[in-house]
Amino acid sequence: MKSSLNKRFFSVFFIAAVLPILCIQKTYAQNSVDWTAVHTKTMESIDALYSLNFDVAEKKCAETIALAPGDPRGHFFRAMIHYYRYTLITNSEADYHKFVAHSKRVAEVCDKILESRENDSKALFYKGGIIGYRGLIRFNKGDHSAAFWDGKEALSNLEDALELDPNNADIQMGFGLFNYLISQAPSSIKPMLKVVGLEGDKYKGLRQLENAAKNGVYCKNEAKRWLSTFYNWEELYNRSASMYKSILTEYPQNTWIRLGYINLLVNSLRNPDEVIEQTKEMEKISKHDFKKPLSRAYLLCGSAHYFRLEYENAIQWYNKCVTLNIDSSHVKNAYWNIGRTMEVMGNRKEGWNYYVKSEYDKKEYLKPLTDDDIVLIKFENLFRAGKYSSVTAMENEIKDRKWNDDDKGRALYSLGRSYYELGQFLQAERVFSQITSLKPNDNAWLPPYALYRLGIAYAANKKENSAYEVFTKALEYENYSSEEYLKKLIIKEQHKLKKKS
Repeated sequence: MKSSLNKRFFSVFFIAAVLPILCIQKTYAQNSVDWTAVHTKTMESIDALYSLNFDVAEKKCAETIALAPGDPRGHFFRAMIHYYRYTLITNSEADYHKFVAHSKRVAEVCDKILESRENDSKALFYKGGIIGYRGLIRFNKGDHSAAFWDGKEALSNLEDALELDPNNADIQMGFGLFNYLISQAPSSIKPMLKVVGLEGDKYKGLRQLENAAKNGVYCKNEAKRWLSTFYNWEELYNRSASMYKSILTEYPQNTWIRLGYINLLVNSLRNPDEVIEQTKEMEKISKHDFKKPLSRAYLLCGSAHYFRLEYENAIQWYNKCVTLNIDSSHVKNAYWNIGRTMEVMGNRKEGWNYYVKSEYDKKEYLKPLTDDDIVLIKFENLFRAGKYSSVTAMENEIKDRKWNDDDKGRALYSLGRSYYELGQFLQAERVFSQITSLKPNDNAWLPPYALYRLGIAYAANKKENSAYEVFTKALEYENYSSEEYLKKLIIKEQHKLKKKS
């Protein structure tokens, strides 16, 4: 869990040094340069990049460089093309080395500008950006100490640029990213951040990003993209969806953005109908080079049907993932999901064959599902499908089950959340309170998460003191899955309660 959190944090942390580079339009005193054309070509390269049309983006960058070889914009976005090709598509050494070569050229162009104009905000931004990318590459290669110092140097350049132009909404986007991401850093890396002098402010960061999304020029869509992620982390799911939809309106062919939206629909908004529509839309536009997000979308679409207990449809979508055969891990997951679906349908023998194909550890499926197991699966799936009334209608049925505290706690958790989603907050309070008295063996997350949800229900019923009390109690729990994520959510809710008092 810590490794996953660290990787996610750094993957976005160092990009934060780069994204604001889209934002500055300040010109240089080079003779016979058509700066309007430079700006236009730069925008065209950015549009092509967001559309994942790398060949067109490469052409536009070359045209920009031909117009103004001493300007960083064309050089920077050419480097960024190879960065994204490397990280999203090929993972090849050739693209990695092209990125390194082009990034070196960006730094050289920026340094030449700063030799004569040390307060040039544009050069400061591009230099900070390329250093940020270098830091990300170093982190991925295991050189964490150097990566931290790169982050500090990148931020220093951004600070200087912002001081020169403090009211530029696009410039603020970079600081919004830094402020938010640093504030959300896992505890395991906070000591190193402190050593290099990096501190963040989550709320300030969100405000800066929101300003860029509303008033920015070059960075408007990029700010929306990061807000779509951060709103999801903050459980502001509808806001996240609005950001995704806004970007897709302008760049419908961006399959990675669409995949992010589909993932939000499945795991947060619980909207299977829209999942299916978005996956069908992705099928229309996916090119050969971008089949990996489609493969993942097939898995998510299969799960959307599975959650709705539409098992035959689920198997059809999982089989699409198998047939596409783009990512071996996706195929293995598809086989496992087909096996589990068939067993839930009552066909364990056929399900076993797919379990074997999945290459999962045999102990994961050696023991057959019991009737109680299948009821619990269906119960949780109905919640995941957003069928809240169907879940609450089954409350008496689950009371009759002789479940252990783990299974009972899981069932009650879905029940309590369903009551909350239906606006029946007193019922939610009743159910979440029951979970706090259980002693699960394999699901240590249940008590603290139940207390968090209980606090949310109390707050909805305007019982602020009770809410704050159970939030504080939830913070006492340790050593459970997604611990840091939950504690950040709790601290956010306590902050909101303090503001009301």
